[in-house]
Amino acid sequence: MIRLAWRSLAGRRAGWAASLVALVLALVMTTACAVLLESGTRAASPVERYAGTDVVVGGQPFVPRARELRTALEELPSVERVVVELSFPTTAVDASGEPVEAPWDGPSLGHSWESAVLAPFTLRRGRAPGGDTEVVLDGALAARLGRGTGDTVRLAGPDGTRAYRVSGVADPPRRLTRQYAVFHTPREAERLAASAQPVRAVGVLAAAAADPAALRREVERRVSDVYGDGGAPVVVASGAERADAEFWNVPSPASVLSSLVGTFGVLSLFVAGFVVSGTLSLAVAGRLTEIGLLRAVAATRGQVRRMIAVEALLVTAVAALVGVPGGIGVALALHGVLVDGEVLPPSFTLSVGPVAPWLTVVLAAAVAQVASFAAARRASRVRPVEVLREAAAPAPRAGWGRVLLGVCVLAGAGVCLGAVASGRLDGGGGTAESMVLVLIAGVALLAPPVCRAAVLLLAPLRGLLPREGVLAVRNLRGQNARLASTVTPLVLAVSLTGTLLSVPLITAEGARQSERQRLLADHVVTSAGPGVAPRYAERAARLPGVAAASGQLGVDGELRRADAAEGDAAAVVGAGLVALRADAVPHLLDLGVRAGSLDRLGAASVALGADTARELGAAVGDRVRVDWDDGGRDTFRVAAVYSRDEGFADAVLPSATAARHAADPLQDSVLVRAAPGADPAAVGRELTALAAEFPGTRVAGADEGARGASGGGDAAGLFVLLLLLMINAFTAIAVVNTLGTATAGRRREFALLRLAGAQSSQVLRMLVWEAVLTCVIALSLAAVVCAAVLTTLSTALTGSAVPALAAGSLTVLVVAAFLVTVATVTLVGRTVMRRTAAAPGGWAEAVS
Repeated sequence: MIRLAWRSLAGRRAGWAASLVALVLALVMTTACAVLLESGTRAASPVERYAGTDVVVGGQPFVPRARELRTALEELPSVERVVVELSFPTTAVDASGEPVEAPWDGPSLGHSWESAVLAPFTLRRGRAPGGDTEVVLDGALAARLGRGTGDTVRLAGPDGTRAYRVSGVADPPRRLTRQYAVFHTPREAERLAASAQPVRAVGVLAAAAADPAALRREVERRVSDVYGDGGAPVVVASGAERADAEFWNVPSPASVLSSLVGTFGVLSLFVAGFVVSGTLSLAVAGRLTEIGLLRAVAATRGQVRRMIAVEALLVTAVAALVGVPGGIGVALALHGVLVDGEVLPPSFTLSVGPVAPWLTVVLAAAVAQVASFAAARRASRVRPVEVLREAAAPAPRAGWGRVLLGVCVLAGAGVCLGAVASGRLDGGGGTAESMVLVLIAGVALLAPPVCRAAVLLLAPLRGLLPREGVLAVRNLRGQNARLASTVTPLVLAVSLTGTLLSVPLITAEGARQSERQRLLADHVVTSAGPGVAPRYAERAARLPGVAAASGQLGVDGELRRADAAEGDAAAVVGAGLVALRADAVPHLLDLGVRAGSLDRLGAASVALGADTARELGAAVGDRVRVDWDDGGRDTFRVAAVYSRDEGFADAVLPSATAARHAADPLQDSVLVRAAPGADPAAVGRELTALAAEFPGTRVAGADEGARGASGGGDAAGLFVLLLLLMINAFTAIAVVNTLGTATAGRRREFALLRLAGAQSSQVLRMLVWEAVLTCVIALSLAAVVCAAVLTTLSTALTGSAVPALAAGSLTVLVVAAFLVTVATVTLVGRTVMRRTAAAPGGWAEAVS
């Protein structure tokens, strides 16, 4: 069977070329995604600030009762030294007055010089800080600022901005790549860290000849002794795990890549399945005469199916020789884009192991086998006596099973979209976006009957078309299967791209609308750095003309009913919490209160979002408990339940309580409302003047603040765009393959038209009309798919059935679809007719 399949492939290289190209491109896309995902799982963050320790007790976010823990660890005989690391946000200010952000959105932290030994940092120039006005900068930060020993540097922290003299520049053995470090004297570090939860880690340095594994076990026992059976939000780490303690709140490469590349890996497989299925179907459909002759000489249906399956397997093997190396090359290019755009850290390296290439080859082979089985089913059922009739006029109708499955798929998608539009489904945005794949699958299953109905709808327009157009309509009606195989990839490309480009716009508009509805404040103050200093809100509240001002501080924790049992998982909700001054909330936010009142908020009360209250079964007057990430607990009485929690917070808490448990004292933003009768513009000018004392601080009006509520990463957006371009290029080549194969197989039809008196130009015009009508049908179906998803999402998020669209990109896509389709059929048709006319016997030989 393998020998027969190989000879068949050798004799029909042109027929299998389209399938080979489709498989190569499918392997390129899936291999690139798989290699990046595998690299993410293998990637380990390098240990930077804790490289000199043997064991680290890391806080997530900080280590409570750190002094007690230090005393307990110093009693261990295998410990030489225990160092408590104070950490607090400190951002350097450049010459233009702008904050200098750490690479890859990493932290910029201040420390005591005593903790420099944890790396260990070694002075390259200068000396240790000798006074409270001196600092040591790490080498990367000093180079970024262009500062050296003796220079002055301005540092912005929780208490404002101060100038320090650079006494030295220090570097660890491994240069910092994801953070900046500034070292103060111990006394100054204690002062600056007083307003924060300062201890991020406790480093343990082993005595000489100590066993590292035994030391870690001893440290774990002492940690358990200090914090008791309930434990604490700390981790004990050694070896490579120390990086997890160091970068506990920084997304790992695996999580970043799974959210970006994983999605497009699935999309690539989805697209590959459709494209490969279509090209294989055309390749098999062009061999009905050969297959019928095989059946005539006693070949069984099973043998025919096995022959086609083996052929598909051989084509996959050949495609893998090109597609896998090509995919690795694409992965290298995407890796460069992600690292240069600081989506991934510079330490992330591409790891090409055996798993990703073999996995993609297996997946491609599986897709090809499924597609070849579907294509071979009908071909193997051809009776020998019907071979000529089947080859000349393929069966126009799809099977009832396929039609029924397509109807069920579309019905299921409709039910889900209806639930999203009505708000009955949690996570509706993601559900609506994923429904585009289901709708495309339904359209592909129903493509033959839908295309037949579309052509019938074109029948009344025949009077408006020229003769070539009328003939094109009749051809499309007679070759419905060919039309369906061309329409499907076009629908796939346009609907998938249109949806993926428009969904972020709709989501952003929904976020802006929600923010505009919530904001009563006249001004929103943000920072270009890590956050706004708490002192800004305090001073803003005292400005003339200000009725209320409060910082917004995001904190994490778990909410549970106060009377719930400890093991009752149903009574616990992981929550995103926002803390504000309790007395300022009613003046700054309109949360759409359903029960209770925001005026009742106080130091011991909380406002719950409606979804959170429903999950907890809590109502106004009930008591809920917050389990903070630092291990602390506080109980609050529910003062209000609000409805405008989408994209905001699960609960609103008093900032006085939440600040004690926050990992970072810097505030996300500051909301300011002008007093009645005061001029908001004058208040804005006062806020801007105050912002000059806090580098990086920005003052915006409420509308501008709402627009800024939905931001995105430029590099991540570029990566998504690149992958979309790859998918569209793949689909475009699939359309070219499908149209080229179908047009090249119409040699006999063209010959009959020429012998009947048609000119070559008339035949070409007929082909152009076929291409245009095919695009009209495909784009109409794609528009229906996009409309179903985007209007549903827009209704759910914005309340309007008119969605925001990426109009420019969609226009380019539509024009490209027409150009590719028309150019392909024109070029292939002209080539076929030219070669046929030049062949011995010319047109008459082609008909015979």
